[in-house]
Amino acid sequence: MKSALIIGSGIAGLSTAYHLSKAGIKVHILESSKNLGGRLTAFFDSNSEETIENGQHALMSAYCNFLEIIENFDISNYINFQNHLKVEFFDTKGKNSTLNCGYLPGKFGFILGFLLLNGISYNSKKSIFGLIKVIEKNNLNINDLTCFEFLKQHNQSSEAISRFWEPFIIATMNSDVNIASARIFCNIVKKAFINDINNSKLGFANIDYQTILNRILQNLAKNGVKISYDSKVEKLEIQNNKIAGVHTKNAFYQADFVISTLQPFSLINIIPNEYLERFSYLNKFQYSPIISIYFWQNEKLFDNDFVSVLNSPIQWIFNRRKLIKKEQNFKYKESYSITISSAYEFMRMKKEELMDIIYNELSKLFPKFDKSKILHSRIIYEKFATILQSPEINQLRPNTITCIDNFFLAGDWTKTFLPATIESAALSGKLVLENII
Repeated sequence: MKSALIIGSGIAGLSTAYHLSKAGIKVHILESSKNLGGRLTAFFDSNSEETIENGQHALMSAYCNFLEIIENFDISNYINFQNHLKVEFFDTKGKNSTLNCGYLPGKFGFILGFLLLNGISYNSKKSIFGLIKVIEKNNLNINDLTCFEFLKQHNQSSEAISRFWEPFIIATMNSDVNIASARIFCNIVKKAFINDINNSKLGFANIDYQTILNRILQNLAKNGVKISYDSKVEKLEIQNNKIAGVHTKNAFYQADFVISTLQPFSLINIIPNEYLERFSYLNKFQYSPIISIYFWQNEKLFDNDFVSVLNSPIQWIFNRRKLIKKEQNFKYKESYSITISSAYEFMRMKKEELMDIIYNELSKLFPKFDKSKILHSRIIYEKFATILQSPEINQLRPNTITCIDNFFLAGDWTKTFLPATIESAALSGKLVLENII
């Protein structure tokens, strides 16, 4: 039986383990920390007495590779999807609107829902539909274009960009419209709006991801998958252009195949000196941060599961009491989380300064909001949340196969032709199997 070592137990690592073990390969995962998940981490907040994550993760029904894993292990009940795409837009300037695609089935529902969307003129809507048609034809040469350049090239108005395309781009790519890759953007549009409109439905975990990942690992263990915690890889030993072994602090492991799911800034640290030049592209990756703000109070702000925010540094507000299954008596009646994507300008702010901005934005959105009613808050800074999804960085993303014969790469940052998401990570694991066999 062939064997494989997987470095890292995030979504990419678990997906790789899933596909390789199904193919009859003996799998051993090396995890540097005491827990699964990579960036899908969760921890206990002692004040609220709740488990919270490093940020709210939204899924799309287009995430077929991730959904395959949880459906195969019969744990899809942990994810709740919309019956149809519906997004409430709350505007700090008071122009609230709703995109509701449930009036008719399929594409007709999206067309009617979009036509009924307030806040965007008929001419802007016409240009948006026209651009979707252009993307559908698939004859675009846009590898070096940013989303903004591409949108302006196709006569998208400022209104269409600010009220429709920009929220979509920041939410899916965690990059500013002036930076984000048009190529990746077009791939998302195809999956969400062209291939099958049902792919655009949003989904949210009704329990913390740590629980979901532990359930995945329990099922993988039935297939013989083994995991070693506190096993940070320190060095790869290479002989005759093959990984001869993997060194951790306390052990030495060998396998027929070695798969790294580390991020570029971590992977470069375990590459032997004689191979550094060939992996030097790893140092060229840049990253886009995300800030998540959790807060608790006893007064309800809104009834929706979530809202998308316009004309604000805030992109999303999630109603955690609606999304998470109630399995306990909560200390605080209401709980919300806020997402700030592409959050460069806020990363060095002190908590008090950032919270003042949040309070100001919430006051614009909810006239009855009173910051004195907030009983507890917590800010989570993710400096390396995703790779920066610019055209230049997109060109750097590597294939699964490397210059070392039995060494493979997986991770949301590899060349999946998707943004750096849970789905990209899950797909990368499948690509490993395809290249090994």
